[in-house]
Amino acid sequence: MRSILTGVNCTVAALAWLAVPVLALMAAPASTDTKPAGETAGDKNRKAMEQTISIEFQEQPLQAVLAQLGEQSKLKFVMDRATLNQLGGADPDLPITIKLQDVKVRSALRSILGQYNLGYVMMEDSVLITTEEMALYRQMRQRVNLDLDEVPLPTALKQLARNTNTNLVLDPRVGKDAKTTAVTLQLEDVPLETAVRLMAEVAGLKSVRVGNVLFVTTESRADKLRAEPESTPPPNSPNGSGIEKVIPPQPPMAVPAPPANPAGVAPGEVPPPAREKP
Repeated sequence: MRSILTGVNCTVAALAWLAVPVLALMAAPASTDTKPAGETAGDKNRKAMEQTISIEFQEQPLQAVLAQLGEQSKLKFVMDRATLNQLGGADPDLPITIKLQDVKVRSALRSILGQYNLGYVMMEDSVLITTEEMALYRQMRQRVNLDLDEVPLPTALKQLARNTNTNLVLDPRVGKDAKTTAVTLQLEDVPLETAVRLMAEVAGLKSVRVGNVLFVTTESRADKLRAEPESTPPPNSPNGSGIEKVIPPQPPMAVPAPPANPAGVAPGEVPPPAREKP
């Protein structure tokens, strides 16, 4: 059902946003085990992102926009204030003006955040708003638990990808033995990238990060992918990462005028004392 978000609703939603604790960033680690699982928090988030909505905001604070979008989509948005503050910007009161009709929540969120070079990462129980660069880092370094007992590698990777909203891909060209290797591995509170690396090692394979994908393949192919350069960042990106820093524009500094020099004193000389008026 279409809905037009009003300024009044945004103000009310902003109050709810302020109630979100900072500790929400410390989400519980995602888990993967051998038991058949029902719908996970990650599944719910993905479904919520695929909802179709209509929105309209006119000069509304970013904080209020995200709060109202969360209320409509049933998603929990959390701002990575530590990272954004280090970059000197991303004030929650940044004005957002946007009008979208019948678009997915995912597209609407990208359009909203794109106005200030921001991005997001889907955690297990929340959607973290941060810079594009930090979103990738946090996604790959999110904490997970593993409890695998003789689980085939493809099954283990698929379940972990589902729980963490991450692209974990097994190279279809790897040998049959690697695909059927049963993985037994117990890990507590480890980064996702580390967990995938160890799972690959058990199967005699290697994992390599390609963009926002963890690709499990043979050692030779992994080495080849690591040697290939990433895509070239746009020329207007000063930090070489393709992401500009979120820094609000600053007014130009006034250049002080040089002091008057009526006596024609040369540089480095001491000017004569001023004469007293009679």
